[in-house]
Amino acid sequence: MPLYDYVCEKCGKSESVLSHIDCETPICCGLSMGRLYTGGCTIKEKYPLWVNRMEDIHKKQQEHGERLRLIHPKEVLC
Repeated sequence: MPLYDYVCEKCGKSESVLSHIDCETPICCGLSMGRLYTGGCTIKEKYPLWVNRMEDIHKKQQEHGERLRLIHPKEVLC
């Protein structure tokens, strides 16, 4: 699932949400938040700790001879 950034146009609050593109946008101040388009910024540049954690998990999978698999977000946040 991709990570999307949203901002409230009324109060300026920003939020990052891990969701499918089909999911509803977050609500703030009674309105749907607008999605930010960062353009040109890679996930590794924007979320280096997240990517490092995923790389650590993949490394452990390889060390145990496991096949690389998609990682559930809950595993990364632990």
